[in-house]
Amino acid sequence: MNGLGAVLEMTDRVQAAIAAGDWQAARDLEAMRRGLLEQWLARVGLADSGVVAALTDLERRTRHMDGEVQHHRRRILREVQTVKTGRAAAAAYGADPEQPDSAIS
Repeated sequence: MNGLGAVLEMTDRVQAAIAAGDWQAARDLEAMRRGLLEQWLARVGLADSGVVAALTDLERRTRHMDGEVQHHRRRILREVQTVKTGRAAAAAYGADPEQPDSAIS
């Protein structure tokens, strides 16, 4: 597989890991992808217009992956906040002993 093919295949693997929520694998694969990209660019340079087009496509895909990661991050932070709020409410509810309602008696 040529250098660009390896970079594109690794990009697909990073995207799949993100879609699966496997953040550790996505991080590790992204590091490998960057290394492959650097090696490929060192070999071919930027003189070829095909290289520039490929880099433009990779940049688009990278921005999309970054956006997807940020979306998941915001979702997780919202869920954490919901859990914190629920725990605080449960603690507050449990802390006040039930008082007889003097207006009803």
